[in-house]
Amino acid sequence: MVALLAKPEISVAADRGVLLVFQDRLAVLEWPDEGKGLVLLEQGADLRADVDRILNAHQGGLLFLVVVGGDDDVPVLLKEADRAAPNRDHLGVYHLDHAGRLVRVAGRRLPLLESAASRLAQVEPLDPSEAPALIERGRQERTEAAAFASNLSRRFPTWTFAIIAVCFLTFALLDGSGPAGLAFKNRLSAGTTAVSQGELWRVITYAFLHANLPHLLVNMLALYSLGGFLESLLGVRRYLLTYLASALGGGLATVAAGTVRVAMGAMPYSTVGASGAIWGLMGATLALVLSRQRVLPRLVARGLRQRLLFVLVINVALSFVPGIDLFAHFGGGLTGFLIARGGPGERTA
Repeated sequence: MVALLAKPEISVAADRGVLLVFQDRLAVLEWPDEGKGLVLLEQGADLRADVDRILNAHQGGLLFLVVVGGDDDVPVLLKEADRAAPNRDHLGVYHLDHAGRLVRVAGRRLPLLESAASRLAQVEPLDPSEAPALIERGRQERTEAAAFASNLSRRFPTWTFAIIAVCFLTFALLDGSGPAGLAFKNRLSAGTTAVSQGELWRVITYAFLHANLPHLLVNMLALYSLGGFLESLLGVRRYLLTYLASALGGGLATVAAGTVRVAMGAMPYSTVGASGAIWGLMGATLALVLSRQRVLPRLVARGLRQRLLFVLVINVALSFVPGIDLFAHFGGGLTGFLIARGGPGERTA
């Protein structure tokens, strides 16, 4: 089981845990980016005391315990121990019998554990001589991730805050200046007809305008959350290139789509908002996470991959809400992805 979960040649990279301890009856693995740990405990003479000791030491995060070996009395013992555990809401307890059958006794599920159990017969157990190298590799990965986070935290995202300030300033000046301000705002939005008539600046300036205060706040929160990380990672030049090119890509996409729609008899429309550029930052982050050049430490990339997938699913769904320009979103996202694929980011750890 340890080989399936921790050995790079065997385990799935996205699921590989960090091996912390490998002793005669005990193995401990951790997924630090996900806040979960796994204890594999071989059945022994004083199993209940061993199990209670492990469960009582559990302080935070998700803990999964697998007792290996033993007869039908083991699940009964584990159920009793689970009921007495202080943090049972964050606990999952399994029994792996001598035949290699894994049974969840109580608590949470760990799908990757259940998947690994289905492959037990196909893989040789971990050779004890391999454990020190795996433990050292895990230590290095944790150190690398910590150094990466520390380096990023020391870099102030000046240009991200500058873009946010410009967006707030343009909103205050234009939306707070009555009809004249709104008329000027319309001259800066990504209008299909106007761009086709030569007002090319609109495919960039639209990204610094917003329809209303909630629109502005949501976009700036997203920019703050993602922009600071990417600015520190990519460096100022590549970050600004990615942001502005994504805004341009989103603007061109919405103008192209609008031109087709107008040709088919639809009414012309205009677009405002930083969403295309922000989608470009999401696309760039996705490209970096998927890169084979190891731009990001493995533990950082895995944590980002999971969070980014959730964010992308939500944003794709929102893109189809009436009134939201999905072409600006997807055009900006594709542009950012392609730019980030063009070369590695600045490695900070």
